[in-house]
Amino acid sequence: MTKFFSKARFYSALYAARLGFGRGGFAEIDKQPLSSAESAPQGLRIHFWAPLPSPGANVIVHDMLPTLRDEIAQAGLDWVVTASEELPVTPVDWLVCFKAVPDRCKIVGRPRKVFLICDMKHYFWDGLKRFDSVVVAPSRTMAAMLGFGHREVSFLGESEPLDYVAWGEGNLKTPPAERGNVLMWHGGKWSLPPLLEMRPALERFAATRDVELHVVSGQDEAREEAWGELTVKFLPWSKKQLFASASRARLGFVPAKSSVRLSWLKPASRVRCLYALGVPAIGDLRAPDVVEFLGEFGGPLAGDARAWSRQLATMWDAPEALRDLAIAGHEAVRDRHSTVQTARLWLR
Repeated sequence: MTKFFSKARFYSALYAARLGFGRGGFAEIDKQPLSSAESAPQGLRIHFWAPLPSPGANVIVHDMLPTLRDEIAQAGLDWVVTASEELPVTPVDWLVCFKAVPDRCKIVGRPRKVFLICDMKHYFWDGLKRFDSVVVAPSRTMAAMLGFGHREVSFLGESEPLDYVAWGEGNLKTPPAERGNVLMWHGGKWSLPPLLEMRPALERFAATRDVELHVVSGQDEAREEAWGELTVKFLPWSKKQLFASASRARLGFVPAKSSVRLSWLKPASRVRCLYALGVPAIGDLRAPDVVEFLGEFGGPLAGDARAWSRQLATMWDAPEALRDLAIAGHEAVRDRHSTVQTARLWLR
């Protein structure tokens, strides 16, 4: 029964935020770097607790921490920042919990507890009240929803690791249309249904073009399927594989699921990652965060089967547009959505 009421509260907040009812408030963090003239406390001890290893933990926590430490040093602060899969055994001032609610009896001292979240919202709904504040990484839409469950919610935004951005800069030296014939999709296995639903359209698309679909997802063994004349390679996710597919990718695409929870709350991370790697990509019109990111440089969007087919054909057959789009999208990630920007927001 408790689980039922928790889910009911979650969906009530979801639809209230979607329809613009109530407050659903959250704070935007100042994006300006912390200057030496601004006062900040010294001697802070901050621990990021990420108990489950995952790509999300890597991108949002572990890949960001070296840059955060650099920004702390440049600001002249003596803060100590640590991270682990276990709770700290000595007192800290800030305890940032990534997608996990700690047992009260296992917390040493009385730190300020921050809940850092990127997905799996409804599983933690009842645990929000245990935290002093909530930091939402993926999107403003999620921040607005969680504003119905906690009084102190801040929007941080996700970012791309610096090594992805640097690798993408090298990849851009070869225009997308000259790299190969790969159409690229990547994401979690739970995100596969909208891709599979596009199979008829993709088969028609490949009937008149030399194209190979790379699906980079999960940890299953690599396999190959034939969708009509389209060769589909299902490849286990790794940074090495992501780079390998991106080096041959002419175009990427990331359709969303149709439900409000899985489209309206969908972050731009998958699309943004492709642009970080120098791959032009089509995003989903039903995801506000995706629309906002692609709107920064006029990136292509689609919202139904006909639009996806039209955008795939239009972009695939336009080499100069692909090149210009890849460059503009990569610059947007480099200038506004890298771990440098995220680290500065954490410092604030």
